[in-house]
Amino acid sequence: MRRLSIPVLSALLVAASVPAADAGRRVPGSELRKLHGVYTAYWKGRKAKVQIFGNGTLRAQYTNKIDVGRWKVKGDVLCVSFRVWTHGKPKCGTVEREGGWLVGLRNSKGIPRLKLRR
Repeated sequence: MRRLSIPVLSALLVAASVPAADAGRRVPGSELRKLHGVYTAYWKGRKAKVQIFGNGTLRAQYTNKIDVGRWKVKGDVLCVSFRVWTHGKPKCGTVEREGGWLVGLRNSKGIPRLKLRR
């Protein structure tokens, strides 16, 4: 499968729309385990519709492509892997509330890989 380009402008617009008052409120594992349903998501800047299933699987639709993966919670850490986006390797990290968004799984530079909102 071919790799997709990352729309950096979209990620910047989403980040700019987050109110500072909620920034950094960590989401505990007990809440992360309840992440089921359909979400608008940004994964490394790619906007997608993500379905999170209670059996630990994910389905993401972006443009006319679909990616599938797995998710789990260990303590207060969320781990996500996608067949294409992460090449099947899990990406793990804490998640914070920022405005109406759940933001987390930060890379080594502190930039969030994931943003979710119902």
